[in-house]
Parts: sequence; C-alpha cells; structure tokens
Amino acid sequence: MNPIVSLAVKITASKIFNAFIFVLILASVILIGLETYPAVTAGHADLFHFLDRIIVWAFTLEIILKIIARGKRPWDFFADPWNVLDFLIVAVLLVPVADTHFFAVLRILRVLRILRMITFFPKLRLLIGALIKSIPSMGYVILLIAILFFVYSIIGVFVFGPTDAVNFGDLHHASVTLFKILTLEGWTDIMEKHVYGPSPDGGLRIVSVSSFAYFASFILIGAMIIMNLFIGVIMNSMEESQKELSEEIREIKYRDENQDDLYRHLLDKIDELRDEIRSLKK
Repeated sequence: MNPIVSLAVKITASKIFNAFIFVLILASVILIGLETYPAVTAGHADLFHFLDRIIVWAFTLEIILKIIARGKRPWDFFADPWNVLDFLIVAVLLVPVADTHFFAVLRILRVLRILRMITFFPKLRLLIGALIKSIPSMGYVILLIAILFFVYSIIGVFVFGPTDAVNFGDLHHASVTLFKILTLEGWTDIMEKHVYGPSPDGGLRIVSVSSFAYFASFILIGAMIIMNLFIGVIMNSMEESQKELSEEIREIKYRDENQDDLYRHLLDKIDELRDEIRSLKK
C-alpha cells in the first residue's frame, strides 16, 4: 500500500483523531452560539474569525485525509450518504464570507456544521434514516390531512364566516385557524366564541351543539388519529432501519468469522507444508 494512503488510513481510523474532530464540532457550535451575543463579539471579532477559519480548515483536512484513505478509489468516499453530507457542509463553509449580499445567507448556513454531529452517533443516524425512509408513507398521511383541512375549512367558512371573519373569513384564514386548533393551543377560545352565547340571566349558555361537534370531531380526527398515524409510520420505519442495521452487523461478524477461519486454515496448511519440507530434507 502507498505509504501516504497507509498513513491516511491510520489517522482517520484513530480514535484520537475522531475525538479531536468531535471536539472541533462542539467548539464550532459554541462559537456560533457566542456570535449571537453582540456584547461578546464586539471586541473579539478578529479572534472569532480566526478560530472559525482554523475549524473550517481542520474539517477540510479531515475530508482530504478520508478521500486519500480510499487509495486508488477515492470516489468510494462518496458512496456513503453521510460522507456526502459532510463534504457538502465543508464545501459551504469554504465559500468566502466577504461583505456581499450573500453575506447574511452564508453566515446562517454556517450553522449547518452542527449536522456533522449526526455522523458521530449511530443511534442518531438510525433515527434520521428512519425519518427519511418514512417520507414516502408520510406523503399519504399528509394527503389525508390536506383533505381533512380542506373539508373542515370549507364548512368553517360557510358556517362561521359571517360571524367570525377573522378566523373563518375565507379558505386560507380558516386553514390557519384549523392549524392552530390542531396544535391544541388556544382552541377553546375559538370554540367558545361559537358554542356559547348570552343567557337571559346575564351569563353564558350553550347555543350551538353543532359547533361543538365541529371542533370536537376535528380535534378527534386530526390531533388524536392522524397525528398518531405519523408516529406509527415513523416507529415502523425505525423498526425496519434497526432490522437492516442488525442484519448488516450480523453479516460483518459472519464475514469476519469466515475470514478468521480461512486465516487459520491457511496457517495450518503452511505448517503442514513446512513439516513436509523438513521431512524431505531429512
């Protein structure tokens, strides 16, 4: 093996190197957090910029070493989606942050470096993988929610629009109101406006049971059932991802065990050949 490639393999496989990169990621996150306090950055802007450049170049060196470690097949580095994510994040960080109209956007994009922490936690990678895998199934759940919102928004506009133009004046206002209700934040205030009315004794009384049925049914279907469908889809995807990960680990162990058996078999053959050669010499 090329000595440079061998050195790159040893460095990138080193626990100390990986721990160092992880510390740099934490340091970069802390640095970005401190930059949100003008009082802290006012007198240390140059120091913050210097530390930021050191971290970026350290990340760049890490990517270069990992590509070199692939030897004659550097493109294998991009076979892993997580490596592609790391590469894109570092590429964004290398864009000069001069005082241009892109300056604010680039400063915001620097926060993406925290995503590099995902590659250091297998459980977190499993969770992200499950979320990505659940996207196709989530599409149908989202379609179901869209239908639910459309139907209830139309009903809300026709029934409550004449008396409550703020919340149900038209389709998009009604949709926003229903989204607020779906989060279960302040939905009782909206409902009470249509369910209760003044009573003869000066208090409040229920004047519309159908309005209560409208809000209660929407919460029951939307918040209780469809939201649980989201959770069910994600949990199912997590189970599938965990099974795939377990199978990969089992295959790796099986392959390693077979390699060990092959290695021992070759050693036995070598010993047998040595014995035959010694017997022939005698």
